[in-house]
This record gives sequence, C-alpha cells and structure tokens, in this order.
Amino acid sequence: MQLETEEVLGDATLIAMYAYWTDIKGGNDIPLRRDLDPAEIGPKLLPYSLLTDVDTSLRTVRHRVVGTNFTDFFGSDITGKDLSSVLSGNYLDFILGLYTLACERRAPVVAHSKFMWDQGRLLKTSRLIMPLSKDGSRTDMCLTCQIFEAGEGANHPRVFIVADDAWEDVSGKFSYLSVDPA
Repeated sequence: MQLETEEVLGDATLIAMYAYWTDIKGGNDIPLRRDLDPAEIGPKLLPYSLLTDVDTSLRTVRHRVVGTNFTDFFGSDITGKDLSSVLSGNYLDFILGLYTLACERRAPVVAHSKFMWDQGRLLKTSRLIMPLSKDGSRTDMCLTCQIFEAGEGANHPRVFIVADDAWEDVSGKFSYLSVDPA
C-alpha cells in the first residue's frame, strides 16, 4: 500500500524538511552536500537537524553537525561522535539499518518508534533520514530531521521509504525490534 507524504510524516517539521530536501535535489535522485544551505533550512528546522557521514560498508555513522534540540534533549553535544558511542544494542542496529537503507536505496526513510530513555522515561521519536552525496556518485552523507515527544506509540517501529514518488511501508524489515514499556 502506497501512502502520501503528509500521511507518513505527519509532523509539520518533517514535512517542511522533506520539501526542502526535494527542492534542493532538483532533477537528481539525491542532492549534493554543497546544495545544503543552513540559511535556507532556517532557524525553525535547524535545531531538529543532523548532518552525518555514513559508511555503509563499515556500518558507521558519524555526527558532523548536530542541532541544538539534540544537545538540549540529551544533555550533551554529540558532534563528531560516532553513533556507536551514543547508542548500543538493538537500538543501534535499528538506527544503523535505517541509515543503510536510505543510502543503499538512495531514498528518504522515515521511522516512527519509541525507546526507553533516562530513568525509564518512554519517548516517541520520528526521524526522517535523507541521503546526500559529496561527489554526486556515492551516497556518503545524510541529512536527518528528528523530533521527540513523550508518550505511548506502537510497540514495533513503523518504517517507510520513498518508492515511485510515494511512501512504501517496509516496517516488516524491522519487526524484530519492539519496545516493552513495562
């Protein structure tokens, strides 16, 4: 079943960032890193943005630029840190899988999930991972927009990827992950 962008993304911040990414890619399948302009992204979206270097063969993601929302939320700046120094276990595997999927398919991926955070606080998060290229051929970076909110959500993550200008549900690929809120 193919879904429309607004239906999949839901949040105005994610919708605006997807529109920006779509605009800067022009006629290409993905934008070049040099096409990103923080002034065009603007102060309403920048705090929710991450710019990462991605190496799918090594399965590494390094945080190059981190929005202030992340620093405020997590209480520390993860700029320059590898994802594996911030996350571990199944959640690390899940996030690496999302970045790998976006880079290998050269298409945006959106995921709605929940996780346990400090002192057992259950949080929902929605992230939109959009691939970029430094040189026009390799997919080696991603622009990510992520929002957090407290509360309940589905036990299994919902994951979608763009296919033929519509969103395809690929949640089954990630169904081994679930969060037990108890």
